[in-house]
Amino acid sequence: MKTKKGAYTAELLKEINRLYTLRVRVEAENHGIKNSYRALLSQLYIKDGGTQLSLVDKTGMKAPTISITLRKMEKDGLVSRVVDESDLRKTHVFLTEKGKQTTEELNAGIDKINEGLLKGLSADEKEFFVRTLENMKNGLK
Repeated sequence: MKTKKGAYTAELLKEINRLYTLRVRVEAENHGIKNSYRALLSQLYIKDGGTQLSLVDKTGMKAPTISITLRKMEKDGLVSRVVDESDLRKTHVFLTEKGKQTTEELNAGIDKINEGLLKGLSADEKEFFVRTLENMKNGLK
């Protein structure tokens, strides 16, 4: 049986997600980053030189979508692709200097959004909040 409180919690999470996603999208656009680039830039910033296949695993995007997006990102000077000399089936993707700088600027903007999201919470409350979200996510797996 669904309670009003449970329904409200779900709607609140949905609205927070919508607002957060919108703010991040606008921040990315302010840095000239297309929405489709964000996940790839983020993963490459964490582990530069990953293969296209590893990006499929990390982002959940389809391989053809990643290939097309990387081609556009390469054209925009954000990434370079290098075929693995020991295994020609693998292509490694690296952030260019422009890609690194752009991602760092975007990350700084997202950090400000995150600060706004957690504004008014103590350090203990922030830690509890993040731990609670992780528990909720794990409960849905």
